[in-house]
Amino acid sequence: MRKKYRANKDNQIQPREKRQGLTEGLELPKDVSCGVVIVTVTGRRSLILENYKGIVSYDDDCIVIQTRDCRVSVCGCRLKVDYYTNEEMKIVGLIHQISYEV
Repeated sequence: MRKKYRANKDNQIQPREKRQGLTEGLELPKDVSCGVVIVTVTGRRSLILENYKGIVSYDDDCIVIQTRDCRVSVCGCRLKVDYYTNEEMKIVGLIHQISYEV
């Protein structure tokens, strides 16, 4: 079955919709093709965040990270970035709250 895509005013298919259709058709994970954020929490002391763009603010009570679609705020006590690469970062400390802001 072919999926119909919404075209813009110039009759061009939106890139995001194209990518999502291709992802579904090939049965690829959405994080690989669309670059969505992946947050892996281990207990209250460790968090790994994948597919981020940059750090917006950083202190030992709250770290705010920009992703492609939103901002992720990690709040707690004695927070620090344990390591980071181009693809992922690990935040350690006592995590009280994780929130997503559009």
